[in-house]
Amino acid sequence: MRVLLTGATGNVGSRLLPSLVAHNHEVILYLRSPSKLSAEAKSCAKAIITGSGTDSDSIKAALLSHNCDAMVNAAGLAPMFGTKGELPAIFAAAMKAAIDAGKERGGKPIRMWFMAGQGIMESPQKPHLMAD
Repeated sequence: MRVLLTGATGNVGSRLLPSLVAHNHEVILYLRSPSKLSAEAKSCAKAIITGSGTDSDSIKAALLSHNCDAMVNAAGLAPMFGTKGELPAIFAAAMKAAIDAGKERGGKPIRMWFMAGQGIMESPQKPHLMAD
């Protein structure tokens, strides 16, 4: 399976990358700061794309141009204990990108996994509910 992984330089994403590769997935990295990637992470990636986790058009373009079957979002910090983070915007952008990419490629959906923990419970708002 070809997988777009966001947040590969973070705590969760950096652990997901070798696991995805070990399970024979082709991994395309989508991240804000490629300079933070280790040499090992770079060698595991099929491609590396620089972009913002809140830019749904850029995420959609990455999904389509690399013919991704799935996306794992490990980008963003969960808002906890009254703090604000970009996770709600990242969640909405990733969902929009996956929905739009699926429509653009003839209704073939993009599988999505969100690895952001508790903060995700505060994030989904119409029109980007997880049930959608």
